[in-house]
Amino acid sequence: MFSHNGKISTRQVTILLILQMFNTNILLLPKLCTYYVGRNGYILPIVALVIGILYVYCITSLTMRFPNMTLVELTKSILPNWLAYILLTLFAIKVLIGTGLELRMFGEMISQVMLPKTPIMVIMSIILLTTSYLVKSGVEATARMGEVLVYFIFVPLIIVFIIIALGADYRELLPLFQTNIESVGVGALNISFLFIPLEFLLMMTGMMEKPDKARKVGIVAIVIIAILESIIILLTIAEIGLGETQRQIWPVIALMQSIGLTNSVVENQEVLMMTGWVLSIFMYLSSGLYFPALIGSRSCKFKRENVFVLPLVPIILFIAIWPQGLVQAYDWYLSFQYYFGIWFLIPIPLILLLIAKFRRLGSEK
Repeated sequence: MFSHNGKISTRQVTILLILQMFNTNILLLPKLCTYYVGRNGYILPIVALVIGILYVYCITSLTMRFPNMTLVELTKSILPNWLAYILLTLFAIKVLIGTGLELRMFGEMISQVMLPKTPIMVIMSIILLTTSYLVKSGVEATARMGEVLVYFIFVPLIIVFIIIALGADYRELLPLFQTNIESVGVGALNISFLFIPLEFLLMMTGMMEKPDKARKVGIVAIVIIAILESIIILLTIAEIGLGETQRQIWPVIALMQSIGLTNSVVENQEVLMMTGWVLSIFMYLSSGLYFPALIGSRSCKFKRENVFVLPLVPIILFIAIWPQGLVQAYDWYLSFQYYFGIWFLIPIPLILLLIAKFRRLGSEK
């Protein structure tokens, strides 16, 4: 822990990445995977892991060449200032749009499962203002919060997954591996876009106490997430069946609700389990608000790094309320990831790396 010095530890970055990737996408994942390969959907995250490792290598090959530099500083070192500002603006806009759509999907989930009588605007406003309070305290506070919340998120989930695993009907998974390679490849590529939070390494590597560990951090994080995703998909299909998985918008919520039917120890325990996702999505929103604010303050060379936090809150809220209803929000959310998810995972880091090597900039280690 490195208080008030702008540095975060390797462990903290690993936890932040895991929590950032354990977001609303997980609740949609079984439906998406079964769309491509049916009851064999649980194999897609493992195949996507290979693509995810490629993302990590592209990003960290760039960031480790410029230790102690965030995307703000390294782009200015590699590109002319005007071009660097354009690139930074595009990254900030992309993160803000992704955060706004994530906030909307979060609000829809809370509205349907936990607070059906509360206006979604109120739900989103409260969570966003709460997030801004944490973000104004800096990256160290966010990292420390992640270290605390990780136990409250995953310990209850692991217990529930064990309960589900003991009572699931695994005949729903048969026949095994009855799908074609093309569907697996296309599905894995699309599922790999769920690793989008890896792009935050473009900022966090420069804040790490040991930036040379960034690659290991990224790989560890996506391996853990890929395993969790496969388990969740497998248990969802085994517990509620393939047909119900494909019919539900939030199949993981249906999975949680099914436990109450067979193990009625806690009433409405899907609310208890959703609390874990609420905390995890809270961490994602924190990063989605913090890094654009950081880009703005460092680009303008302000001493305070939280100057842009509050001005960005209404922008994110406006993006969140723009879609007309859940169906449109769902379509926009998936389309945004599909068309814009990959740009800061492979193409842009790779182009910047090639320019840096051509100009012999940065460390050759």
